[in-house]
Amino acid sequence: MLWFRKSKKGFTLIELMVVVAIIGVLALLGLRLYTGQQAKAKEAIVKANAGTVHTLIQSELADGPVVIGTFKAATPAGIVGANLHNPFTGLPMADGDFVLAATPAPRADMTGTATAGQIIIDEIVSGIDFKVTGVGNNNIAIPETLEAKR
Repeated sequence: MLWFRKSKKGFTLIELMVVVAIIGVLALLGLRLYTGQQAKAKEAIVKANAGTVHTLIQSELADGPVVIGTFKAATPAGIVGANLHNPFTGLPMADGDFVLAATPAPRADMTGTATAGQIIIDEIVSGIDFKVTGVGNNNIAIPETLEAKR
């Protein structure tokens, strides 16, 4: 007759539902933190791209004045030939990803002018003074601006 007794081992349905709810909440928090870190990583790549462009311009300025329009060519020494990738599109950066501007004032909001991942090159003094800025999330310029002077 002992085999007719019900076993009291195991979890109740309520206990299982509470555990599943807790796991769901923790997963949502982790997902939110993960997507925030992805956005920060993409902006870090844009900053690195802007630094690379700054270095390329600075090295060309050592030889003399730079004509940015011709320097953008896809040669190994040019900006397009530097094998940079736009982190927001995942595509290699092409000629259209480098926005040339003739306005010397720093701009905090690039809405309508440049899109996420692009690099803005401001020519302050023709051929000898440049400011390089990257565009991050929501088409807003990243606050760090690099200056290349002769």
